[in-house]
Amino acid sequence: MEEKNGQIKSYIESKVKELESMAMYVSKENTEKLINAFENRSEEINIIKTRIDTIFTNSIEAYKKSANKDTHTFDELMNVYDKIIKMNKTKVKLYLSGGIVPYVLLGEKSSRRHKDLDLLCKKEDARMIREVFRNHDLYEPKRDSLTYTVNNIDYGFELVIDGVKVNISLFEEKDGGITEYYFTSRTKVGRIKNINAKMNDYIVPYVSSNNKKYLTKSLELIIADKLLLNREKDKMDIEKIQECNGISIDKIKSLPLPLTKEEHLVGDNLEFTSTMPRIKLEVPKKDKKSGFINIGTVLLLIAIVVCLVLTLNR
Repeated sequence: MEEKNGQIKSYIESKVKELESMAMYVSKENTEKLINAFENRSEEINIIKTRIDTIFTNSIEAYKKSANKDTHTFDELMNVYDKIIKMNKTKVKLYLSGGIVPYVLLGEKSSRRHKDLDLLCKKEDARMIREVFRNHDLYEPKRDSLTYTVNNIDYGFELVIDGVKVNISLFEEKDGGITEYYFTSRTKVGRIKNINAKMNDYIVPYVSSNNKKYLTKSLELIIADKLLLNREKDKMDIEKIQECNGISIDKIKSLPLPLTKEEHLVGDNLEFTSTMPRIKLEVPKKDKKSGFINIGTVLLLIAIVVCLVLTLNR
């Protein structure tokens, strides 16, 4: 049984690593519960492996269905972007970033759904842009890193506009390059990314296929971000970026990948669960056949004892 339990543990852990290679995350606690549920079972190892495969397949499908509920079309994101540009009457500039950029520049609607809209702002302008959203009753303290930070670093904030989550990340130029700050309210984690680039290689002017001018994070650096995550949607976006005018293959080859550091913003009591999608595996009930007497058996034994007692007393 010990050898069999080892095979079960090894098989489940290999399946979890397989998910991680596809940028999906399973918590350690969930993994351990699943291993415990299959240990000491009486079935053949191949039958157990088949049941484990089914659990992983069903869990991934359930995640995909759930994830699609919180995603949006290209048009929905661009409608929110246009609203933000119109409401911003200040001199503060917001720059497009993320997977939507190549589609905007190519004048194409993306064939995939998007989880959020990513915008960049200079760190020195963060206070003013917060006021813009506060004046439009869109600012929420619970979505702002300044509500939680204990290290006096501004990691930016989030908004929800027409159901679309908008990430306002910050950046500043330093001697060593660009430092970028990003906040995730779900996990209360702030991320600092050090990018070895100058400002004119970080924010770049582009002209779209329909002759509109955009200032966005450089296409090369967007590729670098997506190579770090390497999800299926990131691969799609990288292919689309390579169709854009102004992309430099030489720059891509020469740019080092960004260095990222993550910080808990409200102490150690919150578990950081990674930026990857979290998959919850359905844990079956423990097999009670071996070593346990079920309630039906107990009642039957009681009935037999009662009958014996009645028979002896006659």
